[in-house]
Amino acid sequence: MARRPDWLAGIDAQATIGIDAALFDAVRRAYDSPGRHYHAWPHIEACLAEFRRTRFDHPRTALLALLFHDAVYVPGRSDNEARSAELADRLIAEHSDLPADVRRRVSELIVLTASHHAGAGLDDDARKFIDIDLAVLGAPWPAYRAYADGVKREYCPAVVTEPQFSAGRLAFLDALLRQPQIYLTAEMRERREAAARRNIAAERAALST
Repeated sequence: MARRPDWLAGIDAQATIGIDAALFDAVRRAYDSPGRHYHAWPHIEACLAEFRRTRFDHPRTALLALLFHDAVYVPGRSDNEARSAELADRLIAEHSDLPADVRRRVSELIVLTASHHAGAGLDDDARKFIDIDLAVLGAPWPAYRAYADGVKREYCPAVVTEPQFSAGRLAFLDALLRQPQIYLTAEMRERREAAARRNIAAERAALST
């Protein structure tokens, strides 16, 4: 079995069978690229904490998708998810014995994060995967505020002006609040839905002033 880095402690060994240690090293290095303040390795560590408490039908696929879903991130680009999926496919092929259909599924999950609520008929694993990526919305307020501040630092002033950022951010927050349910699984709705709506409303009020 492949050597596993310390940050995978507590994750079932079945989720990493057939994966070479070089894959974990490569994906970890990807998050050291410049310009990241929220979409950085601490976000992945938070996702892994949620992964440890979530039961997936295909845990290895979900784990790989979580690890790679922000592996390529350039603020302001619209193709980060597609490029992350391409990187995942290439590195998984290079550093594992996983078949093409598994790599394809990893890529499909990653691309879902481009629009978390797009499309109907998602299976259980996809819904859980998306909820994990959005878990920060329902985190305690200090963690949520750090997330919101991190996203702003990624965009301002390198990509957009502060008024432009505020307008875009308000549109994003309003779209979240219009969703009948922010989270797609009953378990995450019970744990985080109410807090997410409070956090989003508080950020929205601050931006509006």
